[in-house]
Amino acid sequence: MTTRKLFQEDVYKKECTCTIIDVLGTGTPEDPFLLVLDETVFFPEGGGQPCDLGTIENIPLIDVFEKEGVVYHCLQSFQIGVTTDTILHTKDWKTGDKVHCRLDWERRFEHMQRHCGEHILSGIFFRECGGVNRGFHMGSDYMTIDIDVQGITREDAQRIELLANEAIWADLPVSVRYFEDRQEAEKLPLRKALVIDEDISIVCVGDESNPADCVACCGTHPGTSGQVGLLKILKLENYKGMTRVYFKAGREAFEDYRNKHDILTELNLKYSSDDNDLTDKIRTQDEKNKEARQELYLMKNILKNKAVADILNAYEASMAVTESEGISVTEPMLLIREYSYFHADDLIAITKTLTEVNKKDTRLFVLISTRDNTVILASSSGSLDCGKIVKDNAKVWRGKGGGSAGSARALFPSRDDLECFVTFIKQAYC
Repeated sequence: MTTRKLFQEDVYKKECTCTIIDVLGTGTPEDPFLLVLDETVFFPEGGGQPCDLGTIENIPLIDVFEKEGVVYHCLQSFQIGVTTDTILHTKDWKTGDKVHCRLDWERRFEHMQRHCGEHILSGIFFRECGGVNRGFHMGSDYMTIDIDVQGITREDAQRIELLANEAIWADLPVSVRYFEDRQEAEKLPLRKALVIDEDISIVCVGDESNPADCVACCGTHPGTSGQVGLLKILKLENYKGMTRVYFKAGREAFEDYRNKHDILTELNLKYSSDDNDLTDKIRTQDEKNKEARQELYLMKNILKNKAVADILNAYEASMAVTESEGISVTEPMLLIREYSYFHADDLIAITKTLTEVNKKDTRLFVLISTRDNTVILASSSGSLDCGKIVKDNAKVWRGKGGGSAGSARALFPSRDDLECFVTFIKQAYC
């Protein structure tokens, strides 16, 4: 038993009424129905091309695949009643019933455009540089082909891209011929040797005496190359000793162009430019931004050094007072500073400098960034485990963070939470 493939007879046929030959599955999500029909308009996945989708009796298809000449149609479960723990009501498929099949034509036509575009591009690569397509993938966002030639340059790709589009604009006929064995098929100017011995379909773009492409393929293709519309190479990359070519064709290439045109229009408005001088305007602005970032970096370093000096001076002053009063310091001393203009990473850099000045100090630094709602703890001598303090206590006030014994950070969702944590630190370690 084999399924009659109507798409091989008329690729533009969008619907049909056919007969159920067999019903497999129970209709549950784990075991969906598989219908075998006497004929079908639905192309099963194959040749690098995804399967067609659509409906059978208005019930959506979720997959179509072929095995040993039989095409299987996988259907969603169709609930027509109440589902309980023990009963699942589904449509009653029966062998011998007539069913109406309707193709998702937009999906099919995009696949036809894309697949034919791949044929043309692969054929031009073969003609121009002798590169054979060793792999083809039709993804949801782009396609790739793997050409067994290294060192294809951007200039090479641009030239081949133009030639491929010229073949599209020439509106060449696209024919499909079927052969029972390889003897007759091999008389055609194939760009790739046959790997099958029977049921061979050869797709030819253009005249067979000098085609843009001629190769075995089981996919679906438009009747003329002009229906591909447009082809655009996106990028090249080295892949396993070959060149992987990323590209788009058909409607997806048009959508890609429209999206990029919208982006270009926005950039032109932003930089008061047009397409011709946009890159120059961006380059000039980048130089200005680089200078501004350098100035900011220098000014921030000045502020960080000043913060370090102020903290050390304040600490030394407090130590002098303590010593003058004859008080012996054996417990960690707390030093708290709050900043509105430093980010948390800036404060970490400050505490790193502070703790390296004198590793014997018993001070605990608490630096606060109100910009980030973050508290940085640092200990010079390691007499306190900063990471443990954060881990054990910050979560009480919805804080998140962690760190090592010498340095840790805690991020809070609000200023009130941060202040509660700092109050706790004052009470516990002052």
